[in-house]
Amino acid sequence: MHSSTRGVGVIYNFCGETKGKTSSALGTILRALGAGKKVRAVFFMKHWNTSETQFLRKIKRLEEFDIDFFQSGDKDFIYVEGVNKASLDEAQEQLRFGKVHERDLTDIEKAKRGLKKAQSFLAEKPFLLVLDELNYALQFGLIPYEDVEQLLDEADEQGVHVIITGKHVPARLKKRCDLVTEMKKIKHPFDKGIYGVRGLDY
Repeated sequence: MHSSTRGVGVIYNFCGETKGKTSSALGTILRALGAGKKVRAVFFMKHWNTSETQFLRKIKRLEEFDIDFFQSGDKDFIYVEGVNKASLDEAQEQLRFGKVHERDLTDIEKAKRGLKKAQSFLAEKPFLLVLDELNYALQFGLIPYEDVEQLLDEADEQGVHVIITGKHVPARLKKRCDLVTEMKKIKHPFDKGIYGVRGLDY
């Protein structure tokens, strides 16, 4: 891992099959803001309001916190009722055939919009840039890896730290990251029929 004292940006990747990826990124956002740092975040493939996005909207209005974020995603992609491997496979197959989920915007266009916003945020030279669910966007082929690599090169040159999340981290990206933490399920409330709890899970 690069020494942060040299002004070189480090890349963290939170991946794995269970809860904790976005939560870990959000915890680091709070830590950076508490240290008086500038933070920017792009939530790929997520358009819906959550407790955390509501909170971020509130604190971005406060002068003492330098935070901004952008949500880019389709309401019918990934966030579906009863999500499981079969439904994700079906969504991926639909994407392969260019299905449009909302008006005339495809998932690819929305992901590219998210990447463009990430580039814009990077130009502001934040301390931390969070790219939530970017692993998924790469896995489903929404964004070319080369475009992400260029973004990471620029972040590294500027000394901007980057956090990436998502279930599966592509092998090429894994090599590039300084830290990769995999969330592994030991037990999960879903196994008991207990589903997402507002304030804990969203």
